Amino acid sequence: MSSDTDWIGFQPHKRDLGKVLGDLEADIMKTIWTIQSGDVKTIHNELNKERKSAVTTVATVLDRLHGKGLVQRELVKGAGVRYVYSPAMTRTQFDSTVVRNVFKGLFESFGESAISYLAQSTGIEDQDALEELRKKLEQLKEE
Repeated sequence: MSSDTDWIGFQPHKRDLGKVLGDLEADIMKTIWTIQSGDVKTIHNELNKERKSAVTTVATVLDRLHGKGLVQRELVKGAGVRYVYSPAMTRTQFDSTVVRNVFKGLFESFGESAISYLAQSTGIEDQDALEELRKKLEQLKEE
């Protein structure tokens, strides 16, 4: 993976986390944020309260989420060997990462149009404040 945010592919027509994750990935992330940690069986059981899915599918998706850097896993040895998964970031950190990268993509692709829209949509009438916002947005674009 070339970047720790390669998993961000924004799809504005989808709902909630589905805008950046697959539907099952989104449901599994919500489950992990709720329970904070668990092995595949625990996560599967919790997920199945809302959505039916095979345990092997849940295991595969957890492996993908780990590859994307969204979940951490720890190998636990006891009565067998298993991974215990936990979120790699909070929901707030996830949201901030998505917003930052979506705006960065908008600035890179649409430059002045994106900046103009954001500046105009704020409703700021003070021209000095509006110019200050425009400068800050330009700085973000350069980062």
